[in-house]
Amino acid sequence: MERLSSSSLCGWLRFKHLTLLTTLAQSRNMHAAARAMHLSQPAASKMLRDLEAYFGFAIFERLPRAMQPTELGEQVIRHAWRLVNDADRLVSDINDLREGGYGQLLIGAISAAAPEILPAAIARLKRQRPRLSISLQEQTSDRLLAELEYKRLDLVIGRLTHVSQHNLFDFEPLLDEPLRVVVRHDHPLVLGAEAPDLATLSRWPWILHPLTSPMRGVFEAALAEEGVVSPNDVVETTSIQATLQLLQTSDMLAVLPRSVLRRPLESGQYVILDRVIGKPLDYYGIISRRGEPLSPAAQELIDHLRDLVGSLAEAPAVPDDVNARK
Repeated sequence: MERLSSSSLCGWLRFKHLTLLTTLAQSRNMHAAARAMHLSQPAASKMLRDLEAYFGFAIFERLPRAMQPTELGEQVIRHAWRLVNDADRLVSDINDLREGGYGQLLIGAISAAAPEILPAAIARLKRQRPRLSISLQEQTSDRLLAELEYKRLDLVIGRLTHVSQHNLFDFEPLLDEPLRVVVRHDHPLVLGAEAPDLATLSRWPWILHPLTSPMRGVFEAALAEEGVVSPNDVVETTSIQATLQLLQTSDMLAVLPRSVLRRPLESGQYVILDRVIGKPLDYYGIISRRGEPLSPAAQELIDHLRDLVGSLAEAPAVPDDVNARK
């Protein structure tokens, strides 16, 4: 089989090919994809056959009720998404600049970074670039990294979730995070005579991150290490505000990073139990796509984050026993 070359690909491939691949990957139906692209079904089918002939393998498996990407097809589709999203961003940036805008910065962040260090860095950046448009998406690291890979985000403040991701992303560590159990200030566990063990805690209702998140992984690993079964009464959410509201109105428990709890604890409405869950989470940090230059705005934000982390390291630590259940 003749080896593919980038010069041949650039001379042959069209953006309409990429749009077909991404649209078909979403719909898994040729008729629906053709309709979305304002093409006839025979024209869309021929375009896919041309793509498969060019690459030399089937991109989609034709099943009775759907079109399923093949293993090699998944790789082609992943790159198609990146290129399509790159084109969308190019159009968005050019339109913004032509209309007098000053560009945009799309940031993803985990909850540990969102309440303190990142807002401070964004505030500094906005003082430098008051007309820069900034979008902040808060989510778990696994979901943010998917968005970063497909170029729907410029930068992520989070954690790598798999050892292979160092091939895709550059990572600069910022802070690590111990996890604590938090409840409302008048929770029965606070009023009890003794601090409960992990087996007792697991029998209470919990608010937890999804199973795919690093925070949930630390929690489950701590349970497994002590031979404790996972709680079966669980609400899963990544929203800190929803978690705090549920804690206030129920007997539920939550496991959260210490930095997220700083301000809620100061309010007196919440208490951390005298129990650290598992090992501290690995360092979260600045994650960017490997081999791609950062925009000046993204680089300035990173500089502010580094400076703020340096200030935190020099400041006196907040004692862990503030508002802790004794």
